[in-house]
Formats: sequence, C-alpha cells, structure tokens
Amino acid sequence: MKVRVITAVVGILAVLGLVYLGSWFLTGAILIVSLLALLEYDKMLTHFGVSIYLKPTTLATAIMVLSAGFYSVKSFVAAVLLAFTLLLYLILGIKKENMTGLIYSAFGAVYFGIGFGTLALLRGSHELLSPADVSIEPGVFLILFALVCTWASDSFAYLAGRALGKHKMAPHISPNKTVEGLLGGALGCIILGVGLSALFHFDLLEGFVLSVMAAIMAPMGDLFESYVKRACDIKDSGNILPGHGGMMDRFDSLLFVAPSLAAVLMLLR
Repeated sequence: MKVRVITAVVGILAVLGLVYLGSWFLTGAILIVSLLALLEYDKMLTHFGVSIYLKPTTLATAIMVLSAGFYSVKSFVAAVLLAFTLLLYLILGIKKENMTGLIYSAFGAVYFGIGFGTLALLRGSHELLSPADVSIEPGVFLILFALVCTWASDSFAYLAGRALGKHKMAPHISPNKTVEGLLGGALGCIILGVGLSALFHFDLLEGFVLSVMAAIMAPMGDLFESYVKRACDIKDSGNILPGHGGMMDRFDSLLFVAPSLAAVLMLLR
C-alpha cells in the first residue's frame, strides 16, 4: 500500500507539472507513455500467440502522437490518416503473410495513436476551446477536466461498488465490477465535471454534456482493457508503475475519454 501511495503521489505531481508546462514537454512525455503502452500491448498479445509488426506500428503511433503537438485538429486528422496508410504500406511490403498480426497492428496504432494523441491535442488546440470560453488556459482546463472525470469515475465506482454492489455488470470480463458501481462512478463523474465547469466559468450545459460523455466512456475504456487482459490471461498489463501495474492499466479509461471529449467539442463548435 505504501509503495502504491508513493507512486500515485509522484505520478500526480509529474502529470500536473507537465500539464502546466504543456507544449512539447507534455507531448514528448505522452509519446514516451504511448510507446511504453504499445510495448505492453505487444507483450500481452504473445500470451495467445499473436505477434504484431512492432516497428511499423511504433512509427505510425509516434507520427499520430507527435502531430498532436502542433495543436491543430486538421493536422492531427491528416496525420492519423497518413500514418495509418503508411502502416499498411509498410506491413504489406513485408514478405510474410500474417493477417492476424496486421489487424492487431492496425488496431494498436489507432488505439494508442488516437487515444494518446487527442490527450496531447486537448492541451493546446484553441479550435476545441477558445480562451473566451473559460477563465483559465483552455488546454489546462480540458486536460484537468479529462483527468478529474476519469479519476472520479474510477474512484466513485470503486466506493459505490464496495458499499452497495450487488448486481454484477460484466462477470465474464471483470467479476468485481457491479451495476451499482457503474452508476456511482457516473454520478461522481458528472458532479465533479459540472463542479469543475462552474469553478472555471465554463458553460454548464456544455460541461454537463462533456461529463456525461466521460461518464460513459471511462468505464468502457476500463472494461475494454479488462477484456484484453482476460483474453491474454494476465492480471496487469505490466509492472513499470510499482503498485499500479502498467501504463495501459493507468491510462485505459483516458484512452477512451480524451477522444470522446475532443469529438464532442468539435461538434459543439
């Protein structure tokens, strides 16, 4: 427990510092995390005999994440399409037919590239949120919003599940998750999301919509990673974070929350 708490404190301080610095400091850190997560993904898949094309997938993921550092939605979308095309071109150029590897490679690049890429994009794109819409730096607000909503969803789901949990939500994927925990997590996510919006003078209706989206996507990201781990018959994606497992274990929900928030903001603007 002591190691887990120390890791959490250090991690929170590091994240807050990088969010404050923004720019390429944050994008570079996100790139490193994304590539570590990709390595975990590759290692996990070996548990049921699947091998991805690691080098092309790494290149495609890196292109997507780094393009987000320019804080342009158009540039990011273009980079995603080009990186995906490049990935397929490089894989098809390898004289070794492995359809399963191709599919998992393509999915991995999209999953990590878009998930981590949009997390970086949230920090600086004024196309998603202008300075006039909120009382602090828009990128800082959006990153904090994503982090707080994700944390609230996980934490309140755990507390509600422990106190009230009776009905299993998806026992074939994650036996400990309950419907009561899901509802508690959603309620906590929405309350803190709207509260954060009020604190920084962000439109409450938009804050509510974004909170609801985060409340839906956070547990979905968690369940998805649990599904992959169960298929691979492993408990954690890795052990790089003492007491917390791997990078995928810590960022699974954010990989769904960040793209969904970016998508809603693009629709609202």
